[in-house]
Amino acid sequence: MRNTNLLLYAVAVLFALLSCKSNEELIYLQNLPYGEVETADPFSVTDYRLKKGDNLYVQVKSIDPEVTQLFNPMVGGGYAAGTSQQFGTQSSIYINGYQLDSEGNIELPVVGLVYVEGKTLEESKKLLMQRVSEFFKQATVTVKLLSFKFTVMGEVARPGVFYNYNDDCTILEAISQANGTTDYAKLKNVLVLRRSPDGNKSIAVDLSDKSLIYSEAYYLRPNDVIYVSPDRYKNTRLNSSLYALALSSVSTLIVILKFLGD
Repeated sequence: MRNTNLLLYAVAVLFALLSCKSNEELIYLQNLPYGEVETADPFSVTDYRLKKGDNLYVQVKSIDPEVTQLFNPMVGGGYAAGTSQQFGTQSSIYINGYQLDSEGNIELPVVGLVYVEGKTLEESKKLLMQRVSEFFKQATVTVKLLSFKFTVMGEVARPGVFYNYNDDCTILEAISQANGTTDYAKLKNVLVLRRSPDGNKSIAVDLSDKSLIYSEAYYLRPNDVIYVSPDRYKNTRLNSSLYALALSSVSTLIVILKFLGD
């Protein structure tokens, strides 16, 4: 009986050990020394070349208020309020933005179709300025990318689709928007799925190593998908309490059977 209890106790301890994760496995960029300067190949939205389906914010302003009203219809109490209502939600961004059609064009009021596929935001701005100036004098144009979205899946606290409204976004910032990784995350095994002209490309990254900073996936591109995989002991740790209860029940049953046998 004593040997049986010792065996059950040893098995329970083993499951407990498996359910624990070392502190080192939860640390990002473990081998990055303090004060060391590392550089990655930066990516900015300003370098991005527009693709079919991209959604743009195009603002045309003029000294003529009717021109400004034509391109930027105001809602509510003034221009700021109108902009907030026009672009305050993802659905309104989709409806009110200028989306590149299947031919790579956007269509502006009065100006008509303008081909911007393959151009950067700055190149698109210059082209639109030329086209707008053919119809309106002393007008200024602002162009921004509305559709810089990325998806974070797997072992993060809040998986979902997120939007970036800055010039750049790193994978660490993206995971932070998903409220960080869970205790079950395998930091050494993270995949970034990226669209390319030849199809989807997968890039493996290790969040625990400073090599992450040099990875082509460190700076995200629009429509990237980040998948943080679970470690191999996740199911064991999730079910450890059930295993302990089962072992306790078996031990109790053995005691009862031993008592009845006596």
